[in-house]
Order: sequence, then C-alpha cells, then structure tokens
Amino acid sequence: MGLINDKIKQFREQKNLSIDELAERSGIGAEVISTVEKGDEAPSSSVIIKLSRALGLRVDTLLEVDNISGPVLTKAGEVHNSTNFSNGKASHPDFVNYSSLTHGKNNCSINPFIVEIKSNDNKIMSSHEGEELIYVLEGNAEVVYGNQTYSLEKGDSLYFDSVVSHCVKAKNGGSVKLLAVLYSPID
Repeated sequence: MGLINDKIKQFREQKNLSIDELAERSGIGAEVISTVEKGDEAPSSSVIIKLSRALGLRVDTLLEVDNISGPVLTKAGEVHNSTNFSNGKASHPDFVNYSSLTHGKNNCSINPFIVEIKSNDNKIMSSHEGEELIYVLEGNAEVVYGNQTYSLEKGDSLYFDSVVSHCVKAKNGGSVKLLAVLYSPID
C-alpha cells in the first residue's frame, strides 16, 4: 500500500463498504471521504482517526504496512516511512509529515510520531477520542485548543484531551518539528 488515500480506499473496499456507508459509520461527510480517497484533500488527524475506527482499524494500521512482534527500536536518524497528509499535490503543498516511531508495530494504543509542519495556514480543527502530548523539538508552534491558544517554543510541551477541538500549526510563517504522542483507547 502506498499513500494514505490509497490505504483508506483499499481498506474500505476490503470491508465491502460504500463511501456513503463509511460516512455514516464515521460521521464524516461522504464528499470529504471521496476527496480524501482521490488525494484531492489532505486528511486531518481527526479524519484519519475517525475513518480508522469506522473501518475497525487502529490508526497505526492505516499508517504502517508490516506488523512486528516484540519491542520496536528506532535509532537516531532512522525514522521510517514518513506519511505525507497532503499527498504532495501542487494544490496541497507538502505541509505536514508524520514519521512513526513504532514503524512496523500495529495495534498500539500509544502512537508516537515525529511531526513536521511546514506551514502556518492550517485552520482545520481536529477532534477525536483519546489524549495527546505535543513536545516541540525545533521551531515554534501555536496550538488552538477549544477557545484558548498556546504558544510553544523548543522544549515546551502540551498535554490535552483530544476530544476537545484543536489545531496545531507552525508559528510566524516558519516550520516546526514536534514529538506527538497520541493515545487512542481500545474499543
């Protein structure tokens, strides 16, 4: 499997679900699912989480190909399989990349990622089950959480309940590199 949009479509078809059926299960509009599957729209983490749950999958199953048992060691400089949520389309420049720190390990309740955000114009609010921890590795971030805004610099962290609408973006037109740890409860 390749890009995230291809994976969503493949898993939907494997479950013999129409786009409308997946929309009903996930609470996401059919038109959004269609544009995501075509690669015309960059899915937010909220969309990915809701679709994975509606498909009966863990988020990491959508993001990973292999499943290894036992511990997963990621050595410095060996971050694997960056997933571009914008798909690199000209109309959606490469603005968010997620690199898994549990490459090859599926069905995890805790999903750590190195996230690179290269744009500050993200206005899409996410909301999904679970909790998140964001730690700034490089640059400056702005996190909109409900009706509050937090400015984070290198070394700062923010822990929050991800059911509250939130948005993370690079601050001041720059880019930001984060450690993002997402917890998704098991059904």
